[in-house]
Amino acid sequence: MNETALIEVLRSGTDLSRVSDSSLAGLARGGTVREPVVGSEIVRQGETSQQIWILLTGELEILIDGEVVNRITSPGEVVGQISAVSMIPATATVRVATPSTCLCVPHRALHLLFGAHPDLAEALLRSMAKYLGSR
Repeated sequence: MNETALIEVLRSGTDLSRVSDSSLAGLARGGTVREPVVGSEIVRQGETSQQIWILLTGELEILIDGEVVNRITSPGEVVGQISAVSMIPATATVRVATPSTCLCVPHRALHLLFGAHPDLAEALLRSMAKYLGSR
């Protein structure tokens, strides 16, 4: 997937819909497109996540205490942001439910992007607040 197509997918998610093209391009360049194995846990509840994951295709399951509480099916949706941004243990497990493609952005790259792209930092903080507020 080229950078332009990746930016379009990132913008299609509610979390990043108002982020500038230059910020999304930085996010795309800072990450790696991956195809995690179906059934694998890309974020584990109680462990500190070292990256965020942005769904490009497929489906992810969100589990709390082993129980599925949500499914992520919309391209551009972000998971793992609470732990990766704040460096606290993850509040949920994220499991790959179907063949999926994700953009994986390490927390170091993410924190560097925040200084250059405050709109990206604001969007991810809003995303974190949305999830924390629903708990």
